[in-house]
Amino acid sequence: MKKAVFRELVVLFLCVLLMLAAFGCTSEKEGKHGKMKGDISAVLEKPKYIGSDKCKECHWREHDSWKHTLHSKFIQLADSYTVLGDFEKNNKLSVKVTKKAKKYAGKNITNTMLIKNGKYYVNTIGPDNEFHDYEVISVIGINKKQNYLTEFPNGQIHVLPVEWDADENTWSDKWGLKKYYPGSGKYWSNAGMAWQFRCAGCHVTGLQVNYDSASNSFDTEWVDLGIGCEACHGPGNNHVKAAKVFFDREKDTIVNPAKLPWRLRAMVCGQCHNWGLSAQNISPVKEGFPDRYAYPIGYRPGKPLDHYYTDRPDDEMKHHQQYNEWRKSVHSTAGIMCTTCHGVHQEGAHKSPNKSQTLRPGDTLCTGCHKMIQKRSAHKIHTFGSCVGCHMPPTTREENSHAFKFISPEESIRAGGTDKKQNSCSHCHHHEKTPLKNLVEFLDSAKKADMPKPFDAHVR
Repeated sequence: MKKAVFRELVVLFLCVLLMLAAFGCTSEKEGKHGKMKGDISAVLEKPKYIGSDKCKECHWREHDSWKHTLHSKFIQLADSYTVLGDFEKNNKLSVKVTKKAKKYAGKNITNTMLIKNGKYYVNTIGPDNEFHDYEVISVIGINKKQNYLTEFPNGQIHVLPVEWDADENTWSDKWGLKKYYPGSGKYWSNAGMAWQFRCAGCHVTGLQVNYDSASNSFDTEWVDLGIGCEACHGPGNNHVKAAKVFFDREKDTIVNPAKLPWRLRAMVCGQCHNWGLSAQNISPVKEGFPDRYAYPIGYRPGKPLDHYYTDRPDDEMKHHQQYNEWRKSVHSTAGIMCTTCHGVHQEGAHKSPNKSQTLRPGDTLCTGCHKMIQKRSAHKIHTFGSCVGCHMPPTTREENSHAFKFISPEESIRAGGTDKKQNSCSHCHHHEKTPLKNLVEFLDSAKKADMPKPFDAHVR
């Protein structure tokens, strides 16, 4: 009887050991520096995106706070709640066609925005130099400017050549006939302007371009519209598996940017708040396609961004330049990073979302660190102004500089004018028409007024 019980206990013990080994809980991996206990890599799958709704099942608080941010609304399906542009009354945009165009050169053509059967359309000139109604499938932007996407029969997605300015309530030409024409490099409908190559990686999460050269078609997929959970935390399939099987090992299978070294943490933001080109070439290729993607394809949070992305020269597409400028700023040198000033999940200490998702509103964010003891020279005459107005002036489209330094009017003079390089003074409504030379002289006078008077240290 005792032998039978002993045999059963031995069998049970062996079964437990086998189960633990199968789940990887007791596996050990020899390395140069000793054993790595609890290695579960052998039973994990290839990283795969699963979508923010899956994350919500466990992290519903974080998911709910993320839904308050602009990241979750960066790109949305087109409907009466998301379309800001006027598609009914103020719905026409007349453009004088560039003289370089092969058709309509020098003539005025009219783009028309309209609604049919509850769907939104833009009537404009396509790749064949003829007018067509292009259905708007989704919108980009919800605050200042809004752009509209359409899909061609082969699955190629393009940004339509009309842009809505929510501040001015006006339409403007965007990659249209004002400067370009079908067949020229940057006309909106050209193959090289496909959204999949120029924008998609930072507009959706879990992108798969899926271009087939044999049929010249796209079967593009993604798991989330906008900047979802996995855009910052990495693919989540193994995280879910680890949470269900290993219980205490799920943290090892997901990236928490807050726990990354400061430079790698900033790179998570820099993957999109950046201008540049991918290190990887576009493949397969077709005549007219760009050489590289305009986003760091293949990058995963936690990895060095520089291996996937390279800076590109200044051009008119330069925007989302914050990371490039921050890298060269004193904030970067001091380890002051994006999340020091901007909230990702929370709406900020004031509990009210703002357009920049800052942790505090206005100057209170800056003065939390920068205590001004004396109001001297330029600070003395700008008590009505703001830190952001002078030290983060708008320099690229509608975006503010993240170099965090005063930009003198002298730099605009050297560049050939404010249209070539904006400065900290000229964008203010009070100074926008003041000659640059006058501004320089005014600042010099303000500085000299606060300089100490000359004296002789040896006078008795």
